[in-house]
Amino acid sequence: MQQNIILRHGCSQPLTLYQSLTYLLYFPNILNCFLQISLLDEQAIHFIILGLLTIISLFSSIKTTLSCPTDEFLLLQVEYRRQGKHFNYENYKLDSYCDICEAYVKENTKHCKHCNRCCQDFDHHCKWVNNCIGKLNYKIFMMMVTSTMLQFFYTMIVYIRIIMLYNTQQEKLLIDNEIQKFHFYYENDLDIKYILSIIMIVDSFIFWILLFQLFIFHIYLIKKGISTYEFIVKPDIKKINPQNSIIIHAEVIPQGVPQTNLNFQMDNKKTMYQIDLSGSDQQVAQESQEKQINQSEIVLNNQDLA
Repeated sequence: MQQNIILRHGCSQPLTLYQSLTYLLYFPNILNCFLQISLLDEQAIHFIILGLLTIISLFSSIKTTLSCPTDEFLLLQVEYRRQGKHFNYENYKLDSYCDICEAYVKENTKHCKHCNRCCQDFDHHCKWVNNCIGKLNYKIFMMMVTSTMLQFFYTMIVYIRIIMLYNTQQEKLLIDNEIQKFHFYYENDLDIKYILSIIMIVDSFIFWILLFQLFIFHIYLIKKGISTYEFIVKPDIKKINPQNSIIIHAEVIPQGVPQTNLNFQMDNKKTMYQIDLSGSDQQVAQESQEKQINQSEIVLNNQDLA
């Protein structure tokens, strides 16, 4: 696999629908809020607070989108191949192998089908930034979620303040300053600003409630010490295989059955193994049962990439 293929981020891939919606709903709202702040007497403090939250949100969002969480050992092997060197995976204690990337990777690394590369300590693929979230960019991702959540919460405060003043003390919104003259169609056209405030507060609330749920969910995952991928996959695995290993004794194999298919799913690697017991297998089981040999068992606790 070429290095330019595995070095991917949210802007090196085609723009997705979710990514487009993020830009369309985020930037008009924030820009409108900055313009609306000029209506308030306490505009200075609002500019400072919203400005700081916007800087942090934009920085973390860009950083998350442009980050590359590809497995570091995968990148190392690509570099070794480019230089014609041999990579000894045993020195790095790597026991997992990706058939798609054709490289040894860390245990918790998962190949993302959206990005077509192995993400180190894979958590999930975020459609909003069009990038994988893993160990290498998880902290900056949480900073993005937290700062943007607070940012939209603060925009709701500004919009609520403007709506309340419009309905109770409208004269306080008639402030004649250079900022208002710059963005008002008419000198004191408050009706437009009032309607925009109602529209944008709905937009801010939708953004905030989604980010708040995501924030609480990841706080829960952090306390549990698991990833989003493990949270989704492990419950399904436990239903199939509640133990770390499966022991199949010869006595439990039914006799007189033409063919039996046994499906097993490993705890750690979520790969289906199928064992076909044909007539010869049943004959071996029957002979073992007649000789009362109880030591035949198959222990499956191997790992394979998801």
